[in-house]
Amino acid sequence: MAKRSATPARKAAKPARRSKATKSKRAPAKTIAMFMWRHLKLRVTHTPNYLNAGWSHVELQVIMPKGAPCPITTTGYLSHFLDADELASAGGPIAFFTAWLERAAATKAWAKAEAKWRQLELFG
Repeated sequence: MAKRSATPARKAAKPARRSKATKSKRAPAKTIAMFMWRHLKLRVTHTPNYLNAGWSHVELQVIMPKGAPCPITTTGYLSHFLDADELASAGGPIAFFTAWLERAAATKAWAKAEAKWRQLELFG
């Protein structure tokens, strides 16, 4: 018979867990800003170096009024990826979206959709 040792066998050491501080250093820094465009209150989220260095992820969300039409999104949310230099040359995320909104709002289709929303149709 084999003798058993008095000390139990040691388990393999577990790898050290990453602390929350380590994880936050790796996550891209988000900036969130609110702005008004015409009758819409909008939130813009900008995440630089989102997937690769030099690429930005910008998000636009209609906050108020709920259900109001927006010329660049039908759902009230828009996600867009672009080169960081392009975003910087546009003047930042708010200026980028404001210019995009103004271009899209210059169309007859937007004028019609906005008028229809303001009219509050009685018969659908």
